[in-house]
Amino acid sequence: MGKRRNDEGGWTIEKSPDGTLTRFRVDLERVEWIEDPERAVLTDDARERGMTLSEYVGWVCRLPDSELHVYRDRVMNGSGGPRLATVYNAWLEARMTVRVTQMLFPGARPGEPDTWA
Repeated sequence: MGKRRNDEGGWTIEKSPDGTLTRFRVDLERVEWIEDPERAVLTDDARERGMTLSEYVGWVCRLPDSELHVYRDRVMNGSGGPRLATVYNAWLEARMTVRVTQMLFPGARPGEPDTWA
């Protein structure tokens, strides 16, 4: 993603290189929705970092895509080892589960407001 900014509703707005606006917020009540195997990995890694599971998942969900991609690239080229691959997959599960994401769609007709959906 390109630029990031926060709005008044707790949303983080990102603008992609093609100009598309998306926004996300972290809903930590969804932490319990994370599948058990991934939650166990996240819990262990959080403990190693001296964080609670909610703090850790919040951090993971707020990582910029550019930083996340550094870890992805290490996993893909094999330099991160099996532990990083396991943690990275748990991060993806957490982000898909805990982040609420919307895109900004232009109004359907001229004069209609853009809407987040």
